[in-house]
Amino acid sequence: MEKDQKFPTVLLFPWLAQGHVTPYLVLAKKLAQRNFHIYFLSTPIILESIEKTLAKQPSSNLCIQLVEFHLPSSPKLPPHYHTTNGLPPHLNFTLIQTFQMASSKFSTIVDTLNPNFIIYDSFQPWVATIASSRNIPAIHLYTSGIATFSKFYHILQENIREINCDINEIAAQDLDEIDRQKVLGGIALKAFEQSNDIVLVNSCKEIEGKFIDHLSQLSKKEIIPIGPLIRDAIDEEEDLEIIQWLDKKDESSCVFVSFGSEYFLSKKDIEEIAKGLELTLVNYIWTITFPAGVTTTIEEVLPQGFHEKSEKGMVVKGWVPQARILGHFSIGGFVTHCGWNSLLESICFGVPIIALPKHLDQPTNARLMEELGLGFEILKDENGEIKREEVARGIRKVMENIGEVKNNVREMKEKIRMKGEKAIDHLAKKIKAILK
Repeated sequence: MEKDQKFPTVLLFPWLAQGHVTPYLVLAKKLAQRNFHIYFLSTPIILESIEKTLAKQPSSNLCIQLVEFHLPSSPKLPPHYHTTNGLPPHLNFTLIQTFQMASSKFSTIVDTLNPNFIIYDSFQPWVATIASSRNIPAIHLYTSGIATFSKFYHILQENIREINCDINEIAAQDLDEIDRQKVLGGIALKAFEQSNDIVLVNSCKEIEGKFIDHLSQLSKKEIIPIGPLIRDAIDEEEDLEIIQWLDKKDESSCVFVSFGSEYFLSKKDIEEIAKGLELTLVNYIWTITFPAGVTTTIEEVLPQGFHEKSEKGMVVKGWVPQARILGHFSIGGFVTHCGWNSLLESICFGVPIIALPKHLDQPTNARLMEELGLGFEILKDENGEIKREEVARGIRKVMENIGEVKNNVREMKEKIRMKGEKAIDHLAKKIKAILK
């Protein structure tokens, strides 16, 4: 689409994970609807899927221009691995290192596009430096829940500020897991602190108000909640077999089990979840994902005798239309790893949460959902292992108290339903004021 000179131009640059790309794309659409011309910068493999999504939108209403960001290619990280979606876990840090090496290409892109404003993500603090050298305002959009970052902000400041986050050094280092986490913490802290007096968060006061206020006081920055930024069900392909299967079930009688596209269960975890589902006797639809290139079948990882498709349940390998499933009348609970986007989608579709967190911000997110009365957490044993009895107990807690928990979720859904649009209106005015 041709650039309209009358519109302010905003460059959006998310990290290469689906959980980051999704809220950035939602924000891109919302700003485009408010007369901004958007440059959306990402790798070709990610832009391919975005192009399909945008093709479903009325083109006359959206001034969104996709811009390719090319990473250095290597034998162990070819172009189809320039995304975390399906990326083998051992290559995660390699992708981050390669991403840092491509920072000089960002300078060239900025000089070519000359945007009025930039919104950037957690793994590219160099964006703010490059933007500042060209007098372009740049602000950070933090895509995860702010509770974990708020709790650990002062720890990050005290213990990680001195960690070397130089681009060339990061790219060259062969670090162990602890040092990798420290470097990532240092990068995230730098991205946050270099934001121009303002930090955007994909959240809202109703869910994380006390954490937003706390972080604002600590950081001396204005924290602006602009969430929930969640995808529309219309943006997803419809899987008729799944929807027709759900159509035959009673209202709120099924649980949806999904751990995102980047969290891969072990065979042992899959067995415990399967046996737990059997113990509950509830209907379920369960999606299991594997890293890209893995040819393992569903039958190979499920316990012997556990049917991938039966009267009670359906197990699907890989992608499913999550928003469409959560919006279906038959879904009464969502067994989730507590990735932030999944939690926001669950709340916005009025579905109670059955939390089974793994790492990063997920345990804090799970506790927050329980605190707010929006669901329950499945407990693990003293070694952090998933146990079938606890899986069954956690699911029953929600499904046997479905009225009470669902009412809480619906109340929260109504509270935040219109706040998101008002928050984007506020952001649009803020950007235009900065540009004056």
